[in-house]
Amino acid sequence: MRLTYVVALGLTLATVSGLGLPNPVAAQPNADVAKLLRVVSESGVDVLGPPRLTGHIYNDSAYRIGSVRLRIETLDASNQVVKESLAWVYVTLPARGRAYFSVRRPSSGELFRLTIESFVLIAREMVDETP
Repeated sequence: MRLTYVVALGLTLATVSGLGLPNPVAAQPNADVAKLLRVVSESGVDVLGPPRLTGHIYNDSAYRIGSVRLRIETLDASNQVVKESLAWVYVTLPARGRAYFSVRRPSSGELFRLTIESFVLIAREMVDETP
C-alpha cells in the first residue's frame, strides 16, 4: 500500500510540475510561421461606409492560421510613424494560401504601413508538393 501511494504521489507531482513549465518547442512554430506571413494592402472606398484598408494576407508556411491582428501605422510625409492602432481580421488562412481583409482606415493620414502583430496557429496542413 505504501509503495502504491509513493508511486501515485510521484506521478502526480511529475504531472503538476510539468504543467507549470513553459514549452520552448511550442513557441518555435509561431516564430517560424511569422517569418512566412506578409500583408499587401491598398486603400479602399466603401460607398456605404467609412474608408477602408483592404488587401490580402499571404501565408507561405505549412500551417493554417486564424484570428490575425494587424498593426496599422499611420505615417507622415517622411515615413515616420505618427499614430498606431490594431485591428482584428477574423479569417482562416490556409497553408500556402491567402485571405482577403478589410479594416476601417484610421481617420487621419494618407500613408499607412500594415504588419502582422499576432495570429493563432491552428494546425499543420499537408500540402501537395507536386506542381
